[in-house]
Amino acid sequence: MKRTDLWDDIRQTKETIENALNNFDQVTDPILIDYYSYTLKAAGIRYQFLLKQAKRLELLTPE
Repeated sequence: MKRTDLWDDIRQTKETIENALNNFDQVTDPILIDYYSYTLKAAGIRYQFLLKQAKRLELLTPE
């Protein structure tokens, strides 16, 4: 995986988390609450994975 690709994935995943949090705070429909809960959980797991990859590859800062 290219260094820039990894940082792009990290940035996109962080945006997904932020968007899901914002939307979660706005919805009242139980189906949408579930959807954003699952989205947050999945994106959080992906974010942790990507950060571990960056650490493993010793990528401390984006290029």
